[in-house]
Amino acid sequence: MPLSEGWRDQYERMLRSHARLAETAAPSPLDAAEARDRLYHFFQDAYHLKDWLKNDQAAGLDAVTNQALERHITATPALAMCADLCNGTKHLTLRDGRIPGSPAVFTSQDIDVAFTPDTCPADPAVPLRLRMIPRSSILVGHTWVASSNDQRYDVFVLANGVVAAWNDWLDRQGITP
Repeated sequence: MPLSEGWRDQYERMLRSHARLAETAAPSPLDAAEARDRLYHFFQDAYHLKDWLKNDQAAGLDAVTNQALERHITATPALAMCADLCNGTKHLTLRDGRIPGSPAVFTSQDIDVAFTPDTCPADPAVPLRLRMIPRSSILVGHTWVASSNDQRYDVFVLANGVVAAWNDWLDRQGITP
């Protein structure tokens, strides 16, 4: 076990990744690569919680519960999409997704650009191309869409659903983080 960690550490890592992903929506100086890293990390951390639960004896899961967990992931749309998004970003391509038909994939990214007021002249007569705006004054908010079987999902709504699905499953098992 790395660094004497257990499944609760992975659960907490997932929550930290979730918070960092949520931060990408607000205007900030994060560049697109860092924002995308946060996106990928959340879905990887969230899906890998399954492996930590299955391999940590402290979780107390038996073989029957492990099989039930796999069925639960497949039957829970948010967790099934999380599995596909994790494995697709981890391996570049996804061969066998959890979702029949069309596995979940990221299909679009949008950015909202804002300029900090102290460096952006308020005079609308000054054309934007003539303004000398340092890069540090440009703030960007990132949003993504994931799709599966011709359905589109806001990634932040999906991420919230993933955390809620994990919390629900842990509660039903009588396991508290």
